[in-house]
Amino acid sequence: MKLFVKNLTHVDLSYFDAERGLLGESWQTDIVLAGKLNDESMICDFSLVKKYIKKWLDDHIDHMLAIPTQHPNATLSPLKDDRVSFRFNHADGRRFQCDAPSQAICSLPMSEITPQAAAQWVEAQILDLLPAELEAVSVRFSSEKIDGAEYQYSHGLKKHAGNCQRIAHGHRSTIEIYEDGVRSAEREQDWAKRWEDSYLGTQEDLLGLIDEEQQHYHHFGYESAQGQFELIIDSQQVYMLDSDTTVESLSAHIANTLAMENPGKHFEVHAFEGIGKGAISEKTVSA
Repeated sequence: MKLFVKNLTHVDLSYFDAERGLLGESWQTDIVLAGKLNDESMICDFSLVKKYIKKWLDDHIDHMLAIPTQHPNATLSPLKDDRVSFRFNHADGRRFQCDAPSQAICSLPMSEITPQAAAQWVEAQILDLLPAELEAVSVRFSSEKIDGAEYQYSHGLKKHAGNCQRIAHGHRSTIEIYEDGVRSAEREQDWAKRWEDSYLGTQEDLLGLIDEEQQHYHHFGYESAQGQFELIIDSQQVYMLDSDTTVESLSAHIANTLAMENPGKHFEVHAFEGIGKGAISEKTVSA
């Protein structure tokens, strides 16, 4: 006998890809539970199991940087004060580095991170946490089905009281842009291209620019409630903003930029942060 829960929760994270670099991601989480019926003709208490699994995901992968520890070019080293340093050396000489509290890094024992591989890892971790009558658990991570424009971005919000303060977490998001009241697929695709596989950096958090062996990097860093964070990332992957990178600020930035580029036009921007949530901003600049 099996029970299923569709869309148990959404997991927003960033993960490191050997080819594309740092990627923001949002996964819908579905689970299937297998076991024998108890005296109440139930496999288990649905509400308790959902709470256990969601809490585990919140504590061990959500809003974290997932790293492929078995990739030959990846290294993870301990630092002082329960911090770790993740470094990846690309074949072409580029490098990536993130130093963060250990609670912000999800170490996955694989050479390539995929939704399927990450889900199998979760299954192996959580089975022993569930009620004894459960014989198996199946986890499925899947990206939102988006028909139009989408982009994957990573960021950090040092002022946030929760896990959004981590310097490298992210989202896969869609966007809706209305120009003079009419939705514009062309504007949406243009913006998706601007933010493709991007790190959205805050000017206030920029420690400096690094030129190293003909490679160019942005160096970010800050201290927040969870500890000290630093990030060194290929400059080609960075999009800089003068504001914080909350979704409210992002929607306002897009609307303001489009309005400045197109005087006399009215823009309404629905910027999503992951699946099913976001912010709306409007802007017009006189011609």
